Amino acid sequence: MSDQSVSSVQNDNSAPLPPPVGDPEKASYYTDKLTELVSTDKLTVMRTDLAKFDPTSLQDHYRLDLNDYEVEISHNKQPDSGKDFYVMLFNNLKHISNGCTEKAILAYIHISGDQFAKFKTVADDQIDRKRKEAEEKRFKEAMAPIDQALEQLNTTNSQPAADNTQAPTNHIPPVFAQS
Repeated sequence: MSDQSVSSVQNDNSAPLPPPVGDPEKASYYTDKLTELVSTDKLTVMRTDLAKFDPTSLQDHYRLDLNDYEVEISHNKQPDSGKDFYVMLFNNLKHISNGCTEKAILAYIHISGDQFAKFKTVADDQIDRKRKEAEEKRFKEAMAPIDQALEQLNTTNSQPAADNTQAPTNHIPPVFAQS
């Protein structure tokens, strides 16, 4: 591609163009691929806490970390019409300094409600499963000293007590025995 054709891709003011948009075929490819990776735990999904945002437009939002890249999948409502729309954003994360990241949108794809629902189901299942696993681990760690104390008591109580009293016998003295 020549320098001239590259410059014709940008507008006359040399302002950056909006990110490119993918078609429905690409939407299917990426939603299927991401759903597969999440369902096999090869990719971990994070759900955004919507309490921090205006709930009138953002309905649901997920993020997937791909090292220097990030995928965001969200369900939004158009403010004017209230119509639902679903989008997948592909971001490039540039780490500027410790704890500071700049995000550049590389591309985006509109996805269907069905594609979003399929992804949402798998993502929510993974989030719930990981939450339960973490809670089980926390419970097990918290209960370890209790379990140890119970086991010690059980071991102590199952051993016979040593005392100096003689156990009663069923022996009848010969004086009272009948012949």
